[in-house]
Amino acid sequence: AGTTNTGGGGGGGNNQGSNRPSGAGGSGIVIVRYSGASAASGGTVVTSGGYTYHTFLGSGTISN
Repeated sequence: AGTTNTGGGGGGGNNQGSNRPSGAGGSGIVIVRYSGASAASGGTVVTSGGYTYHTFLGSGTISN
């Protein structure tokens, strides 16, 4: 299976008689970055090095 929060694809199945199914893909991640202090809300918000980051590991909304 794909790794969580990386969007990695799942492994292929084996049809050489063992009939193993393919693995599931990993869940995704979205990161929004902009210059300056926080001007919006949504996701996990971190300000570092003059930038603000909003991280989403599932469904979410960013708004100002």
